[in-house]
Amino acid sequence: MTLSIRDFLSDSDHTNVDHSQAFQDAWKALCGAKENEANSLVIHANETYTILPQLFQGPCVSRNLHIQIDGKIEAPTMVKGWGSKKSEYWLCFEKVTGLVLNGSGVLNTHGGNWWSSVEVYSRPEAVRFFACNDIIYNGITQMDSPKNHISVLNCVNATISNLRLIAPANSPNTDGIDICLSHNIHIFDSSIETGDDCVAINGSSYDINITRVACGPGHGISIGSLGKGGAMDTVQNVNVRDCTFSGTANGARIKTWPGGRGFAKNILYENITLINAKFPIIIDQHYCDGGSCKPAGGTAVKVSDVTFKYFKGTCSGESDAIKLDCDKNVGCDNIVMEHINITSSSPKTLLHAFCQFAHVISRFVSIDIKCDAHDHKDPQPPSPFPALAPSTPYAKPPSPDAQPPTPIAQPPLFSFPFLYFD
Repeated sequence: MTLSIRDFLSDSDHTNVDHSQAFQDAWKALCGAKENEANSLVIHANETYTILPQLFQGPCVSRNLHIQIDGKIEAPTMVKGWGSKKSEYWLCFEKVTGLVLNGSGVLNTHGGNWWSSVEVYSRPEAVRFFACNDIIYNGITQMDSPKNHISVLNCVNATISNLRLIAPANSPNTDGIDICLSHNIHIFDSSIETGDDCVAINGSSYDINITRVACGPGHGISIGSLGKGGAMDTVQNVNVRDCTFSGTANGARIKTWPGGRGFAKNILYENITLINAKFPIIIDQHYCDGGSCKPAGGTAVKVSDVTFKYFKGTCSGESDAIKLDCDKNVGCDNIVMEHINITSSSPKTLLHAFCQFAHVISRFVSIDIKCDAHDHKDPQPPSPFPALAPSTPYAKPPSPDAQPPTPIAQPPLFSFPFLYFD
């Protein structure tokens, strides 16, 4: 049996600008239904609803829930329309297992009115999955979040695909997808056009796969930032494959704060296409979010076992296409760069690499890499660049009930970092 939001509308709702109560009533019916009762809710293509911040809380009776959004759901247009109660999110699914949230609809948060009037730490996220398991989120378009569009926080086994996330290039801190305290997260076949990181992978996260994502504008696909305020942060087993960075400020980036602790390891960026990306490859162990800060106690988040492989395309920056700015005391170990062919989008610009305190193994890299310390360059003779490994077009949609790949590797010791998204 399939429920419809229209089943929960009263006569007065047809002229009401706030349909929040109907959504809460629908969730209560859906979440409380037994396996042989209604387990599906639909918002039809010709329907538009405005709702205030909502918490859809579990656990639910069934572990087989389906919400299909083919219409449009909107937040209040003006900030004051959200009410006086401060909320960290617009829509939050909490402690829900086995939810499929899909469709061809639109979630519009009208974030433009927040960007200029409310400082970033007081703005809400658009969609949050908190302490959820076995989630599939597929097909939806999200527009103009006040802050990050999607947060995956303390979740296990989520598949996010065929999404389009849209915000202007100059919209502040409008990350596409932020991941923290989560594992077995799979993101693929999506377009992310925002004003900050397309995807940011934060502390205590592992087994993350990102495939066929078109990123840009934005700040690339980032590990971190990690270690803010001396926090203990760990990230490992991250694979980014067959992705495109178009007009992004950065590309493949790892960023850690001075004074932090923990590690980022077993990271792979492979088969990456660059279209006028400003800084295509970055490891920055001196990240300070635009400010100045000093190392605390000589510690740093350890970065090791990182591979950048089969990069091709153009860089719009003026000089350093590759930046490996590692910590003097900790350094970066086993940084492998293979088959990197980056050219400047300006014919008169000669691209360079900046590298310090990193152990680098480079093969067939179009830009010469020399480090101040810990440098190791594989003594291979120059050769023509081979063809890149074949990649799959990002536009091919998977089925909504696609199952995520098998998890990889064993989890690290869990730590709980300072919860900060940037």
